[in-house]
Amino acid sequence: MGEKGEIVKEEKNFHGDIFDVVSRKIKTPDGLTVKRQVVLHGNAVAFIAPVQIDGQTKFALGTEYRAGLNEERTSFPAGLINDGEDPKIAALREAREELGLDYRKAKEIFVITTSEGFTNEATHLMLLSDLVGKVDKDFDPSEFVKTIFVTFSELQAKIEAKSITTAPAIISYQWMKLHPEII
Repeated sequence: MGEKGEIVKEEKNFHGDIFDVVSRKIKTPDGLTVKRQVVLHGNAVAFIAPVQIDGQTKFALGTEYRAGLNEERTSFPAGLINDGEDPKIAALREAREELGLDYRKAKEIFVITTSEGFTNEATHLMLLSDLVGKVDKDFDPSEFVKTIFVTFSELQAKIEAKSITTAPAIISYQWMKLHPEII
């Protein structure tokens, strides 16, 4: 982790359901004084959920509507971490809620930050294991996720065709290439 700046002044510009926007005056570690708008957003989890289907290892992907792009997108399942919730517990919870799959273990692979210039959000990338079985899905009122299961080669084809473009999915794919034991 790098050296922190000193937030000299902060003013809330917007309060929304899942994020806030603040204007900050910051004294940076190198002595500059800058003004920036920052989106304060809760952290998230994304996860690799392997499942044995017909003797093959397949991976759960979710397709859901994404307001920022105004279209459905396919990626590894993901969700927000509740206040005070451990990221591993969040990943296991999200797997039950969105996939209807109950896993016992979650191992953190990476923490991914994107667009650090304007948001504080971090995504904890997890590998789930020890599948117990199926449970009823329990979507949040404003979400609906369609689940598909793909082999590693099908995942690769979707990434190469640019039908999957999210950072967690591409990083997961690259990590899986380095760890073929899970494929």
